[in-house]
Amino acid sequence: MVMGIRVKVAATTATAVLVGLGVVGSAVPAGAVSTPAGNNSSNEDVLLVHGYDPVWEAKFDCNDYFKDIRKDLKDYRWKGKVRGVAFYKGDWNCDFRIASGDRNTGLKDLGKKLANKIYKDYTAKGKSVDLVGHSMGGLIIRAALTGVAKKEAGFPKKLFVEDVVTLGAPHAGTNWGWGHSYQQTKDMREKSSLIKWLSKNPQSTQPTDWTAIGSDADAIVSESSATAGGFKHWVRYQNLPGADDHAALKSVRTGTHKLKYRNSPSAATGWKTAGSPAAWTTSALFHYTKW
Repeated sequence: MVMGIRVKVAATTATAVLVGLGVVGSAVPAGAVSTPAGNNSSNEDVLLVHGYDPVWEAKFDCNDYFKDIRKDLKDYRWKGKVRGVAFYKGDWNCDFRIASGDRNTGLKDLGKKLANKIYKDYTAKGKSVDLVGHSMGGLIIRAALTGVAKKEAGFPKKLFVEDVVTLGAPHAGTNWGWGHSYQQTKDMREKSSLIKWLSKNPQSTQPTDWTAIGSDADAIVSESSATAGGFKHWVRYQNLPGADDHAALKSVRTGTHKLKYRNSPSAATGWKTAGSPAAWTTSALFHYTKW
């Protein structure tokens, strides 16, 4: 199997040149639209879901939060729109608002709101999307697809999500912030009712290809939690530049780094030197089933 993670999409063609890594509310009724065929492409819009804000009033600048992921997609000429998802009342520079909540807005509720907004803006029009979630944002995405897959009340009956990438998402929970009494920290705890409710590898109506990326040096979310969730693809870094690997998972876009990966059905690799989290993210969004 030939591995190529850094994807460059030429302006006049859908062909990819792979280089750089060194490794080979209420439910909306479903309309009568055909499920899009999955394929390798840069045409889908990408929705970026930020994580938890523990400081003062919860709010993020959506452009700044994912600025390095945005730069990587721009450098490789991503054709779809790249949009920031807002769910805190104070979020700004975001163009895909699903809620105006706070730290007590539960993740299942945010997943429901995300699913219904995607349905309204994309699925009902026969369009699929790609999703990226950092930290808690990955659980919001997983909640959206879990509710649809389980056909729970309030979620849309169908959803078209082609690719999902999570960066340092606590799929098996985290005990960071144990002393916080906010609902969002409660939802993220190990063995919480939310963690128990989430499905393994949840699928939308269009088959969804998940990639989970984590780091052994992440002090907030363990590597084993970040790569849990039953997904076919994962990347595990040993250590990334800087003092905070949790943030580095969304900010490091250059260089080569020590890592392991699994590209199912192939077995996990041993330790090797390969590319950055941003490069793997771009490739995972481009490729439909294998990187």
